[in-house]
Amino acid sequence: MGRVINALPHLEGLLSEGESFIIGFGTKSLTTEAIHYRDLGELVKGNIDDLLVRGKKGYLKENIFGKFVRKQPENKQTVNKHIKYTRKDGRLIEYDRVFEVWEKELLHKFGLILYKGRSPQDEVILHFPKMIFNSNDEMVLLRAKAAMNIASALGGYFQIYNLNLEPVLKVTATFDRKILAKGVGGISNKLEQIQQEFFGGNRTKDNSGNSYRFSVLKDYNVTDIYDGEGGFNEYFHFEFASDNIVLLENLRSGNATYIFDLSKYDKNFVLDKSNAKLHPAFLKRVIHHNLENWKIVLSNYLITKKDDDETLLVS
Repeated sequence: MGRVINALPHLEGLLSEGESFIIGFGTKSLTTEAIHYRDLGELVKGNIDDLLVRGKKGYLKENIFGKFVRKQPENKQTVNKHIKYTRKDGRLIEYDRVFEVWEKELLHKFGLILYKGRSPQDEVILHFPKMIFNSNDEMVLLRAKAAMNIASALGGYFQIYNLNLEPVLKVTATFDRKILAKGVGGISNKLEQIQQEFFGGNRTKDNSGNSYRFSVLKDYNVTDIYDGEGGFNEYFHFEFASDNIVLLENLRSGNATYIFDLSKYDKNFVLDKSNAKLHPAFLKRVIHHNLENWKIVLSNYLITKKDDDETLLVS
């Protein structure tokens, strides 16, 4: 993910006004910067309880020192600077120089703190304190934007969670036999029902990048999401009409992603694990074992990213 310009398109339609949410990321896709961030490693290990995020550049630096913008109305001011350096021949050079620079003022200095938590699926999540969605509050949106960009810088992506650290997904349609109700919300109730129906309540550990997979899918132009049925009751259907693809994606690792041709896909045909590969629309089955391999395989089928007006990622 690149840097987010505007947090609103990532929140609007997903959250209701006044709804609490959390921004964070899983620990299975840490960036090089995060891997070399010693204090972050201490947080993951549980040796510290929280971490005031800091860094030498970008949003990590702004989190501590603040973000400055041109003061309005714009005005230039004169600044005297002392220049000092050593040339290649060893001679020391020193002189004073006058610069004209734009006068700036502090836009924000949030000092965001990271905490360690676990999702209901036992995925390790690093997250910022809860926020309350207000589409008309500029500082709320700037704070969310800063959190999204810090998460992307450290985790390679950001995810919107509810207060239970469940990924918040917008479900746009459901079949008649519903486990997850139509609308916006978390996935814990669905998981509880699946746990009892399919796994007899026998819980297993799972910290293998569930939120990362969802973040990758949301980067593409998802045109519909709905629940499966029959042998795929525990799966979400993700439609990507722009790429003529349907994905069946499980909520828990240790399973697989099933890829189908949308134009040949029959929503009324009840699939199960034994007949899925025999369906005329079937293209590929990708096991969850390796996150990067999973992402590479998907990139062979998914091309169209979200619309530019929704996901402009350069700032």
